[in-house]
Amino acid sequence: MKINRNFIPTAFVVMSFFGCATQAQEVAEWDTIQKVSTHIGAMTSALEDPVFGVDGTVVFEPFQAADDMFSRGDLVFLMRHGPTDWSKRDENGVASTDCENQRIMTEIGQIQMRTFASTLASNGVFPSEIVVSEWCRNQQTLDAMLAGFSNVDSDRMADIPVETDAGVNLLLSLGGAPNVVGLRDRISSWQGNPDRPGPLLIISHYTNIEELTQFRVLEGEVIVIDPALDNRVLGYIRLESAAPDEGHFADSLESPLLEGSEALRMVERYYEAIGNNDLNALDEIIADGWVSRGLSNVGDADVDEFLSSVQEISGGLSNSRFELEESYISDNVVTVIGNVSGDHTGEIFGIAPTGNSVEFQSIAVHIIDNGTISESWQMVDRVALIQQLSNP
Repeated sequence: MKINRNFIPTAFVVMSFFGCATQAQEVAEWDTIQKVSTHIGAMTSALEDPVFGVDGTVVFEPFQAADDMFSRGDLVFLMRHGPTDWSKRDENGVASTDCENQRIMTEIGQIQMRTFASTLASNGVFPSEIVVSEWCRNQQTLDAMLAGFSNVDSDRMADIPVETDAGVNLLLSLGGAPNVVGLRDRISSWQGNPDRPGPLLIISHYTNIEELTQFRVLEGEVIVIDPALDNRVLGYIRLESAAPDEGHFADSLESPLLEGSEALRMVERYYEAIGNNDLNALDEIIADGWVSRGLSNVGDADVDEFLSSVQEISGGLSNSRFELEESYISDNVVTVIGNVSGDHTGEIFGIAPTGNSVEFQSIAVHIIDNGTISESWQMVDRVALIQQLSNP
């Protein structure tokens, strides 16, 4: 099946293949926003210095909705609280304000949420109002997000309206929201604040958000909702480092794809290692006895034979790049489909340089076992490539 982002902790980033450099694609006026796959985008901080000491890369989907999601003030950012310590669970009947007996945020989770907000703010994305649950982890998320936004523009955040609302408390808990009617009504009525630009930010809980939207959200993830379209979900925004939690994502945590290294990140690292000709990094990613299949010129290949085949193509292309078109995951198999392009300035398959611009497709299927890639089927459209090389 196609990747279900509700079960996968991180998104693909653009990969290097055949030693090629990837191409950043800009959205509107944001030069910190890049398209990293068919539908996924990434936003980096516009600040010169690192923010709070952790990676502040923000991923979002769909890429095509970036202009709407990051510029419209009539939208609602419905957010789950930030990362918490799952070694401590909420005690039965705990009050929403009893921080000693409920699960609270981790220290790194608070830093991540400050970073998340700072990255958004550095790109001009600020909330106009904030509504937050009474629960301690939500209040901690609020404090962290306020610190991150204020890090960029403290004056703008000094008088932001903030409301603590029991109506967005943990669904069906003691003193919690009895249902999501109030939350739905609040979202439906939002039309923006004429005096302050930016969306409404609501910091609620997994259960409430799933009940309302049917989306399974990670800790610290934002679901973007358009009230004008009957509360349609436009997409999601979250830190790239966001991951499933053991409380609500036990099924995905048990997946063989998440043993050792997370599958998609592993495949990304695989292409990075190939692009950099980094045999040490590649050795950490692939299993002993790894084999590459499908290369028509060598058949089944070990690492050295595979890299030699890659070099045969990449050595003859300049200005080359790989663009990811589709990515799929099923059981322990990751499949990527991409497009390779470049200029024929060196010999390829014995064909002297023509200067032709070439473009051809590639497909790779990776089988993952015990945290490493055990087998890869990798094919390029050699017929299309040779035809383009042969044309004057």
